[in-house]
Amino acid sequence: MRKAGVAALALALGVTTAGCSPKTSTFPPNQNAIYVSRDGELYTAIVEEYDPSDTGYSTEELKAMAESELSEYNGQYATGGDVLAVSVADCAVSGGRASIVYKFAGAEDLCRFTEMSQDVRNHPESLMVTTNAANIAGEDTGTWTDARKKETAPLETVMKRKDLPMVVVDGAVTVQTEGRILYYCGAVELMDEYTARVAEGTAYIIFR
Repeated sequence: MRKAGVAALALALGVTTAGCSPKTSTFPPNQNAIYVSRDGELYTAIVEEYDPSDTGYSTEELKAMAESELSEYNGQYATGGDVLAVSVADCAVSGGRASIVYKFAGAEDLCRFTEMSQDVRNHPESLMVTTNAANIAGEDTGTWTDARKKETAPLETVMKRKDLPMVVVDGAVTVQTEGRILYYCGAVELMDEYTARVAEGTAYIIFR
């Protein structure tokens, strides 16, 4: 498996900032991040910058390179159904920015593929998409923070509204959620309403 940042993009490393809209975050993501939708769909985005005067890059070539890389993984880790373990959800080369968005059949494939492709920016040690009611009822997860108020939130408040989507992630990654982040727990820095940068350890991110 070739290195994602070099073999898939074949560009120099670069980091971009996130955009957002009033009700949902930007999709496709315009930053290097794990993207989680409200219904639990999982994506990773690799975004790189290049010299716009260099005309040697094209969307078609980039997508072909990415799909060639994916065929190796999908051949080894077939899902047994019509859904591919990993697929290209979006690919673009324009104005000095190139991006690839991968879609995953599940969290296990995301963790495994990012490790095999050496996508260190999007590789968590573990990842789970669940709900606040299903995962933290009665569990001591640590101190919760209200994302809007930027103050400590008691567990009773976090649990007041049931079945909110929640990401449980272990590792230094950036997570972008479809809906606005409401509460978080762990070594988390909010980059905007929809984006959380996890520094280390296990983090819990609840969003609308």
